[in-house]
Amino acid sequence: MAARALTVATMLLLAVAGEELKDVKQPAEAVYFSKSTEVVVMGCFEKREGSDWDVFVQVAREINRHGGVGMGSTISKGVWSRYLEADTDKPPAVVVWTSYDPDTGRIRKGKKTKLVLSGPFKFESLYKFLLRESLPLVLRLPANDGPDFQKRQMLGMQSGFPKLFFFVNKKEVEPDSVTEVALLHKQSVICVYYVIDANTEDDEGAQVMKSLGMEAARLPAVAMASSASVKTFQGDVSSAAELSLFVKGFVQDEGEFVPSPRAHPSKGGGKKSSKSSSRKKTAPEL
Repeated sequence: MAARALTVATMLLLAVAGEELKDVKQPAEAVYFSKSTEVVVMGCFEKREGSDWDVFVQVAREINRHGGVGMGSTISKGVWSRYLEADTDKPPAVVVWTSYDPDTGRIRKGKKTKLVLSGPFKFESLYKFLLRESLPLVLRLPANDGPDFQKRQMLGMQSGFPKLFFFVNKKEVEPDSVTEVALLHKQSVICVYYVIDANTEDDEGAQVMKSLGMEAARLPAVAMASSASVKTFQGDVSSAAELSLFVKGFVQDEGEFVPSPRAHPSKGGGKKSSKSSSRKKTAPEL
């Protein structure tokens, strides 16, 4: 039931993958690239080889398999020196530009926050960092924030992170506890806040509640779900402390999510012809 619930929660068509990792060569390119969508990631390296580069490419494939996140890299000191603090950060590093307010998760039009994570890189920690920064603090649904948001929403819903679901009536005000608990547990769960309209046929949140076995639950209602289990919250929804204990208990029982890279078979399979193998190397395909 839990696995079916998370599938229902996605409710989106698969997007086209296979985008290239953008090669950012000039400072002006970086400025334009950073504004190209709500979430943009740029890997900063001295050269495109070695274990840190390999991990970055693996994670980039996973994060951008549905699109929706601008993914690029640079080996130009003239580019990365503008974004890395000389005394604290140096390649390898990733720079993330996000339109999401780090304290609320709401989009800020025309304003971005810059985040930096320095290497060395491990797949698990880099994947978790980029996935969580690709999403708002709270996924507030339903939302009409454009196709890139829908692609990132699918990334979050299909990830192995446990989900903390809130279901509230359309007329109710979002309690402060939602943002508070989302901040406390940002690195271990994805917080999903559904506003339910009882007058809307086939309401998305109501369908997710049904898939979780909560169709009879009174609103507001809260549940934790993973691919293996579902647990409903019986406490005070307005209490961040009670919600936090609930999340901690669920994660402890289920075990923390540990991502691992998927296999990416080469297109067409088999051996490449001598003609194709002699072609000039291009940017890695995501």
